[in-house]
Amino acid sequence: MNEKVMERVAWMRDFMRRSELGAIVVPTMDPHGSEYVACHWQMREWLTGFTGSAGTAVLTSTEALLWTDSRYWLQAEAQLQQTPFRLMREGEDVEVAQWLSETQGRVGFPEDMMTPELFDELFPDSLRERAVALPADFADVCWTERPALPLTAAERMPDNLAGESAQSKLRRVADWMATRGIGEYCVSDLSEIAWLLNLRAADIPYTPFLISFLLLRTDGHHTLCVHRQQVSPEVETYLAALGVRLDAYERGLQIQRQRLGHSFPPLPIAEMRAIKNPVEQEGFRTAHLRDGVAMVRFLRRLDEHFGEWTELSASDQLETLRRQQPGFCGLSFATIAASGEHAAIVHYEPTADTDIPLRDGLFLLDSGAHYDCGTTDVTRTIALGTVSDEQKKAYTLVLRGHLQLQNLRFPVGTTGLQLDTAARAPLWRAGFDFGHGTGHGVGHRLSVHEGPLQIRKNLRPCTTLPMQVGQVITDEPGIYAAGRYGVRIENTLLCVPAEETPFGRFLCFEPLTLCPYDMRAVVPDMLTAEERQWLNQYHRCVREKLLPHLTDEADRRWLCSATEEF
Repeated sequence: MNEKVMERVAWMRDFMRRSELGAIVVPTMDPHGSEYVACHWQMREWLTGFTGSAGTAVLTSTEALLWTDSRYWLQAEAQLQQTPFRLMREGEDVEVAQWLSETQGRVGFPEDMMTPELFDELFPDSLRERAVALPADFADVCWTERPALPLTAAERMPDNLAGESAQSKLRRVADWMATRGIGEYCVSDLSEIAWLLNLRAADIPYTPFLISFLLLRTDGHHTLCVHRQQVSPEVETYLAALGVRLDAYERGLQIQRQRLGHSFPPLPIAEMRAIKNPVEQEGFRTAHLRDGVAMVRFLRRLDEHFGEWTELSASDQLETLRRQQPGFCGLSFATIAASGEHAAIVHYEPTADTDIPLRDGLFLLDSGAHYDCGTTDVTRTIALGTVSDEQKKAYTLVLRGHLQLQNLRFPVGTTGLQLDTAARAPLWRAGFDFGHGTGHGVGHRLSVHEGPLQIRKNLRPCTTLPMQVGQVITDEPGIYAAGRYGVRIENTLLCVPAEETPFGRFLCFEPLTLCPYDMRAVVPDMLTAEERQWLNQYHRCVREKLLPHLTDEADRRWLCSATEEF
């Protein structure tokens, strides 16, 4: 058994007994609802030993449960084996709130690892009176090695890269509030604060955010609740000119605690942010051009050295090449470099304990970066050595689904739920499917996963929204054979106007990603003539845009070979 996890579970159960709690819930959360959580708030990982980026732990005197989604089921099964925790599969097993409703006694939760939205989800009306907020020092006492809060310096994102001033954004939001009689609002989402104020920092892994709360007022007198040492005199002067004064971060936490159990309609910041202005769109193109250069340089070296590399060394090589590109600011998420059976784990991340040499077959590489002008997210599944016929068939089906969505023409008003079918249809006809979403929004040097719209088969509020011109979305279908191999292919797309027809206005996608597909894994006879045409058009575009930026003749030769007519 994992002795550390056993000790932590025993301590928590003793605390529950002394505090007269029937259960404790430990979510993967910070006070801001961040997708990536700073080490200071990663208590769920500390308690369970499960390292996935999403999950909720529940502990009672007799039960230890861990809920997570389908991306992490294989990983969680492996990591929970030597612990008391049992995997609960989100979407298949009973939900956390329902399970808690069948328990007895009060239910505790760390108050600094909760948002009003998550509180409403975990504690519906029938459970609300039993919910007990445990103060922040609860985690400090049991988690004696708890990391400190990261406190990095705030920096201004220039208007010539943001495309709109913070003053303009604040005015737009304040006007919206005024028309609805909302005098004051506390913004806790760090991506919304970064977008509104054109501020960036490095407090949260893989996202350039400043840990803070923003109190907005329609009268133009706003407050940023932040650790003061993170704000330089220059940034403070910039904020003051926007009507933003500074207050202690604890003031924002206090307001957050008061909001638990009270529903507030969200401001339309996510909808505003999702429509990229012309400067942001051009920034995305520039970022993907730089990223494409790094990817081509990497893929050429991979072909030459794959027998010498492991998953981790390949990941390191790619990061090194990205760092050499102008304006590189950091990775946009932890690189997924998965060989063989590891590729069947949707969000596998190699570690020193799991790292293996790259082997014959398919190598799945899902990666991305932040540049000063935009954010990238690209997945390529690469043929190394001998690839089986079964793997080639799966690869070709995924490529066909990917191309069907990327090249779709669709009428204005089409939703993410409707778009999803385009990518899945070729897979469904062959009897395959995948559990994750097909596409997510991408932020402009913000979070690589951005709402409000998603492309997926599940009926959710995020899938009933229409795709709009200016939105940036991914296209990433996949096939995963547990314990054997996995395939995923992903481009980042910009929604743009298409031709107007007698039936109204239509939209289409501009591929932002510039990286060849690996045609060595394709079964040619499975492609239609139209799909071949799409591939050749895309590869011509990639070749024409990247060649002028490749100075090494070996890289140029590799690109020409990888993008030749098929």
